[in-house]
Amino acid sequence: MGQWGYVIVFFVCAWILQIVFTMIQNKHFSQTIREMSMQYSPGYLGVGVVKQRFGIGSVVILVSDLSGKIVGAKEMTGVTVFSRFRSVNSLIGEHVQNLYETTEESQRARAIKMAAEKIIREKEKKSEQKKDASSNTIIEQT
Repeated sequence: MGQWGYVIVFFVCAWILQIVFTMIQNKHFSQTIREMSMQYSPGYLGVGVVKQRFGIGSVVILVSDLSGKIVGAKEMTGVTVFSRFRSVNSLIGEHVQNLYETTEESQRARAIKMAAEKIIREKEKKSEQKKDASSNTIIEQT
């Protein structure tokens, strides 16, 4: 095998390793989402993902109780597939609305804001469903 053959084999092996490590990271992500949704039930879960083609990405998972107070927060920040989620105790106890209204523009802050926005939307959607259900009950009674 010539010199180019070794180069091609090297890149194919690197590509296969990248696929394997990406699958492992995706499994870790799914497992973390499942654990947080089961651990902090009932409540709302929001995920914020801010990634760049090149550079540091940030994934934030927030869980709030029914009133909108954050009860669980995890963050994964990094460049490689070796990044793992870690707890963010500084966000616990904050109200989701305060996190959504932040003006900071870092990757992390944008991911937190995105997760908070998803919680707010889910909360609004649930309250609309309750209003629709209660108005249907009133109409049926008359």
